[in-house]
Amino acid sequence: MNAPVSATSEPPTPPAGNAASHESVPAPTAASASAPRGYTYRGEGSWWVQGFLWKIGRVFFQFIAVLMFHIRTFNRWNIPSTGGALLVTNHQSFLDPWLIGIAIKRQIHYMARDTLFQGGITQWMMESTNTFPIRRGRADSTAVREAIARLNRGYLVNIFPEATRTSDGTIGPIAAGVAIIVHRSKAPVIPIVIDGAFEAWPRNQKFPSCRPIRILYGSPIDHAELAALTADEIAVRIRQEMVNLQVRLNSPYAAASQQRMLQDLQAGKRRLVVANELVG
Repeated sequence: MNAPVSATSEPPTPPAGNAASHESVPAPTAASASAPRGYTYRGEGSWWVQGFLWKIGRVFFQFIAVLMFHIRTFNRWNIPSTGGALLVTNHQSFLDPWLIGIAIKRQIHYMARDTLFQGGITQWMMESTNTFPIRRGRADSTAVREAIARLNRGYLVNIFPEATRTSDGTIGPIAAGVAIIVHRSKAPVIPIVIDGAFEAWPRNQKFPSCRPIRILYGSPIDHAELAALTADEIAVRIRQEMVNLQVRLNSPYAAASQQRMLQDLQAGKRRLVVANELVG
């Protein structure tokens, strides 16, 4: 089953050339030179069992998402059927990583804080679901190189560029490390906005509750368009695209996100000063 997609004002059919089935990208035969120390790649393309389990898990979590959150997704065709792309998503809750992946057929690669990689079954599962570590509290060049390497191998890599989960539902400044990945990867950037996950599982709540959630996949921003921009300009452009998606969804936080961005720009805060994490 697929997560339901409601009718919108967007074209009812995907653009030409984007409807082809996804061709898997072979994983490297050896560990990537950019891979973090102590990390073993077990993800997409490593062996057939991983791909099979990913598909089974996607169907199972689609069922959970429809049952608990009445999830609705829009414009999934903006995700390319092949090739690398950098997904930049607002961060509303712990639900976000798997929410953005269950509606599309391709696998997604994620960053997660390094404290979660302590060995054992937990680390094995994270490695098998395309997750790699990033150090908290500092700029992590190893994780940035790993993200770029995966993009160049043709994978989808998701980051949460606000660097942490929102405390009020609005979209905040974008981390500086995003511009490094954009400049060095050559991959298009696809903004994504989740709405409703903040109500379903806010930061001060121990367990998720049943609230409706919507996801809007934005149009890709071509690398050539972003390559000519400075880090500040890239941060502002990506943030503006994400706020625009909130507006299109009629999010209750759209107006506050617009106001917050305007205030940050007036105060000269165009991006986060240190890319201390891209995961939350």
